[in-house]
Amino acid sequence: MFPFNEQNAKKRAFVDKARAEREQREKQRIKQKEEQKLSHSAIIIQKIFRKHLNKKQNLSNLRNSWDVDSGFSIDCNKSNDNYSSTMSQKNSSEILSLAKLLFGFFNPKQEPLDNARFSHLCKLILSTTNPSNKANQIVVPFHFLLINERYGNCTLNLMKKILWQCVERIIGHADSKNSQTISLYLSGTEIRLLIHFLNPVNYVVKGNVPNSSNLTNSITTLLSQNLIIFHNFLSQKGFYILIGSGMSLRVNSMLTLRSRAKKVKLSTEDEKKLNSTNLWILACIKCCLFLLDSNFEGGHLQSSTEQLVQHYSEKNKLIMFFIHILSTPCLLSSLDDSCLDMLRKWNIPTKIIETMRDNDSLLQILNGLTGNDAIFLMGNIVELVSKSDLIALSISETSSKVKQVSSIQIHDFIEIITSLLQHCHKFVSSIKSNTHYQYHPIFKWYSGKHDSNIPNSHFNLVITQLEYLWQRLFISKAFDHVLNFKPTVKDQSNLLKLSPRKNSFSDKKISLTSGKVTIYAIETQAVCRLYVLLLKLLTDQKHDIIMNLTYIPSLVPNLWKFLMCLGPKGNMEIFLNGSVVKAPEKEPLISILELFCECCSILLLTTDDDELYDMQNPFSIETDVIPMAVFFNRFCFALLSHSSPEGYPPTIFESARRVLLQLHSRDTRRSFSEESIWLLIKDPKKSLPKSLKDLFKKSLSSNNNDKDLMGMSFLDRIRDNDPISIKILNLLPHTIPFETRLEIFRDYLKNGVPIILNSEIMIRVRRDHVLDDGYKHLGGLNPVKTKGRIRVKFVNETGTEEDGVDQGGPFKEFITQLIAEAFDPSCGLFAVTPNSSMLYPNHQNTSTKITLYSFLGKMIARAIQEGILVDVQFAGFFLSKMAGRAVFLEDLIGLDDDLLKNLLFLKRYDGNVEDLGLYFAVDEESNGKVVSKDLRIGGSHLSVTNDNRIQYIYLMADYKLNKQAKEQTRAFINGFQSMIPENWLRMFSPPELQRVLSGEDVNWDVSDLRKYTLYQNGYFDQHRSIRHFWSILEEMNSNDKSAFLKFVTSCSKPPLGGFKYLQPQFTIRMISSDHASPVENVNSSRSRLSMGQVKSLFSSLGNLKSASKERLPMSSTCFNLLKLPCEYRLSRFVKAFYEE
Repeated sequence: MFPFNEQNAKKRAFVDKARAEREQREKQRIKQKEEQKLSHSAIIIQKIFRKHLNKKQNLSNLRNSWDVDSGFSIDCNKSNDNYSSTMSQKNSSEILSLAKLLFGFFNPKQEPLDNARFSHLCKLILSTTNPSNKANQIVVPFHFLLINERYGNCTLNLMKKILWQCVERIIGHADSKNSQTISLYLSGTEIRLLIHFLNPVNYVVKGNVPNSSNLTNSITTLLSQNLIIFHNFLSQKGFYILIGSGMSLRVNSMLTLRSRAKKVKLSTEDEKKLNSTNLWILACIKCCLFLLDSNFEGGHLQSSTEQLVQHYSEKNKLIMFFIHILSTPCLLSSLDDSCLDMLRKWNIPTKIIETMRDNDSLLQILNGLTGNDAIFLMGNIVELVSKSDLIALSISETSSKVKQVSSIQIHDFIEIITSLLQHCHKFVSSIKSNTHYQYHPIFKWYSGKHDSNIPNSHFNLVITQLEYLWQRLFISKAFDHVLNFKPTVKDQSNLLKLSPRKNSFSDKKISLTSGKVTIYAIETQAVCRLYVLLLKLLTDQKHDIIMNLTYIPSLVPNLWKFLMCLGPKGNMEIFLNGSVVKAPEKEPLISILELFCECCSILLLTTDDDELYDMQNPFSIETDVIPMAVFFNRFCFALLSHSSPEGYPPTIFESARRVLLQLHSRDTRRSFSEESIWLLIKDPKKSLPKSLKDLFKKSLSSNNNDKDLMGMSFLDRIRDNDPISIKILNLLPHTIPFETRLEIFRDYLKNGVPIILNSEIMIRVRRDHVLDDGYKHLGGLNPVKTKGRIRVKFVNETGTEEDGVDQGGPFKEFITQLIAEAFDPSCGLFAVTPNSSMLYPNHQNTSTKITLYSFLGKMIARAIQEGILVDVQFAGFFLSKMAGRAVFLEDLIGLDDDLLKNLLFLKRYDGNVEDLGLYFAVDEESNGKVVSKDLRIGGSHLSVTNDNRIQYIYLMADYKLNKQAKEQTRAFINGFQSMIPENWLRMFSPPELQRVLSGEDVNWDVSDLRKYTLYQNGYFDQHRSIRHFWSILEEMNSNDKSAFLKFVTSCSKPPLGGFKYLQPQFTIRMISSDHASPVENVNSSRSRLSMGQVKSLFSSLGNLKSASKERLPMSSTCFNLLKLPCEYRLSRFVKAFYEE
């Protein structure tokens, strides 16, 4: 920089001034440039605006000119929506010029009156098709200009525009005089023009030109060619899409009005609207049908026309018709008889089947449908077919050809509905997820596009449409070949003998023509697949579907007979094939078995023992039930063995297992077979037999020690936590011997007790308030603490704590007394069956807290864990619930014999059931009042009929067994299963669970008790008194031995597996003849035998009348301890025993 002096300062000021002036000039230049741009823009805008004004003026002039030329006039004193037209006859060429001019300015968005002008044009065009009869006046129809060399191309292009504008007009809204109301377009010249110019009949020259018949045919051919061009143009443009969108709105409107008409009388305006809507739907469907077939009603084309290249074939049009028109929600429900007749006249039902049975066409249709579209298309197809004669539900013709055609039609129809159901299944889930998050009125959780325009009432209506599929008449027709199926066998006497061959039930093969069975199998699997999908998708209708299927006479039994004939060997061996059990979903015939399982499980629920065992109805024990039990036993075992160790078994497993468990429960209650048919692992302590080793290969392959596992026994596999073996134990326990399951159960109980440090609980219990004090101290504990160490200190009648330390005995006495008090019928918590005195929760006990039942469930479970046998006999149905099993009609035996008798009478009643005056309601007493409860919604107003009596029987038994004491039962079982997991309890059948609770009801072996007896205070096994004691005990009868066992253990039954499992171990203690020591009296239950039993055992102690109490034998049941005096004489002992 310059040095700071006066000269430099002047130079610097000069430079700054020059810079400022330069910047100022630049700003002025930029400003001038911007002003020039703004000026130029203003000029352009002014030009455009002037051009717009000129164009608007020109368009206005064109409109005015068009109005004058066409005879269209406007009443300026009224709204723009009001217009009048003066029809004057014009020839087609003049109308063509008017049409060309109209589309030059046509813009209804900016000028709404253009729609009125277009309507006027349509009137002019239609006037040429129906000219006035004036002398010497010849009017050429407007569309005949198509064959004019001069006007042909122009007419073709204009007619395309006219037709498409008609389509857009009819699917939109009508011109309204009131701008605040918007109504749908329902009638007008546009829809009449569309019908006329799409109808092939109007393209046929009627009559002949004299001496020129060839000319007439040529004109017809040329006109028809243009018709095909129109049809293809509209199809490509989206005709069906637009009509479908308009159709949906008008069907909604019509169904709403019809629904309102059922409640109140419609107004005149609504009546008119309803009729107009119906006519609109009829007209649009007619237009759609015109596009489907150009040859209809005289519109036949010449061979040259057939060679015309068509962009849209008839098949493609049909596909678009199905996707966009027939998928309109509840369309068929809105149509009247005339419209249905029109569809039948066009042979639409047959075309549906012919088109959709083609795989390529079906795929195109499905690709264009959402889940909602598919269900509504299905509903419309079903209703259309049901209202047509395509599938006759009863065939009276004797012609085999007619029957064959009908069979083919119903088979194709079923295949089509099945395909649509499978497509719907892609959008459905039973649980909510990231993809299936929309609630659907039919499908529950849905992944498709939500359409808010579909009212919920439409979903109820589509179910009504689909109900045709599970009506009894249709089911009977679909299963006609099964219902009439009669297999012949070579030797029925040996058919049911079990064969030593693998996977075989009989050495005799069913003799049937292989081709006949194959055809039947294909048809049957298609029908069964349809109903399996219906059961999966329509969960709310599942009960009605399965009930209608189940009680079609002879369907389920014949379906079993048919299953027995499948495959080259028959006897169900096809389903036991290795490839089938590994991937059953890939076996086409598996749907037959799956549907049979669903129906059979319902049939067995309502079949009583008299029917099954005595009448052999619906199944024969020898020829049906036993082979069924053998098959399902092996089938379920094979499915589990081949299932993924970590995953779930195949879908069919659950339904097959349900049938299997029902058969096993039947056999348990009333045997129909030998035990050997159930046991598949007969000796779990040995290595698996060769026939079963292959079934475990899948589970072994995931383990590194294959060689070691192959030689392991089933019991060792369980203890090694082999997942497949554990699944079999949990889900198919009856295939394993009871003794093995009991041993595993005890291992579970031993390992399942939590080890919690410093968690000991001490409670004080008054002897005369054991239940109250026990519930007070333990009722609020969680299951983990309830399993822990609990010490009991008893308080006597004076309020003083009893001496002694609880080392397990007092707790046993506490829990034994608590259970005895709680389950005493006089307590009111549990009721008893009238004849057998079996216990079950008392539903009339409403004053007791529900949590008390949960507490009692925990105490019963704690008794099992401690190995304490309880003298409580539960009712069979209640034991089934405890074990997590379903109950049957026959479980009413003992609970309410009169009800069972009446239900069976109703089931077999030959007369009119309505004469009995029954309703779907039950009366019962509650708090001194008779209360009526509905068995189903509105049941008190629904009478029982011959058709619904099975449902009544089912619901009445369900109420009595499952709902009457639902709260009490659920609380007890929740408490019970909180201590012992349900999957552990499932290892046992109800009778087996009772044995686990109360011990073996058998004449027990004295030598087994002697083997596991301890001796105290000088006694030993060969002591003279002990030897005499055992010799007398061995000579007792069963009743006396049971009484003795109850005297020393508080339970009359021995523990399962023998006295090895008696806890604490049975002990005989020597006591002096003078008195018992203080310790001996501690926690004694002071049990006494009956006088006769005491005389039998211990009369040698002296004269009973003079004997002191201290010289009598005593017991402490809490320790399983017998206190036996040592002084007696053998001869008097024996003599007294035999005298007694």
